[in-house]
Amino acid sequence: MAGYTYERLSAQDASFLWAEGANEPMHVGAVAIFETEPLGTPQGGVDIAQFRRAVESVLHWIPRYRQKLAWIPFEGWPIWVDDQQFELGHHIQHIALPRPGGPEQLKEMAARIHARALDRQRPLWEMWVIEGVEGGDQFALLNKIHHCMIDGAAGADLSQILMSPSSRPEIGEPVPYMPRPAPTSLELLGDSVGRRW
Repeated sequence: MAGYTYERLSAQDASFLWAEGANEPMHVGAVAIFETEPLGTPQGGVDIAQFRRAVESVLHWIPRYRQKLAWIPFEGWPIWVDDQQFELGHHIQHIALPRPGGPEQLKEMAARIHARALDRQRPLWEMWVIEGVEGGDQFALLNKIHHCMIDGAAGADLSQILMSPSSRPEIGEPVPYMPRPAPTSLELLGDSVGRRW
């Protein structure tokens, strides 16, 4: 029995990777505006450490968020493997809008963030906590995720996991992350040959 774990992408999901080009990013995203108060600091900003803890506490419900791409040698087919060096700080960014922080500044910031492709050496998602939204008691949250990871139904499920109907939800302890072993190139090649016979 194999001591490693991986999952082949479906043909449709793989097609989103192959369709991506320098000027055709294949990620999807959304910007939402929230009241700062539940995550507010005494200085008026967003408590990014608390936000990261909240996300980390539910990541075990979304295993794909800690998986990255690998490729079967020669065949060139993409697969998902657990990211052995997963680091949440690579995926949650904290920035501020230039003043006055109105809709135009937010649109320009969102456009710049969405114009850049996701790093294929890491799990294919990002969250950007954006302070400085006009009015001072709000922040924007920009989600960015590759289309090969998500569809409409999965996006709805993700929102239910990451959001809470309570303005002061309980933040649970994160489940320790135990990445499963990834196959070597030789093991992937052997599996690929075995699939053909």
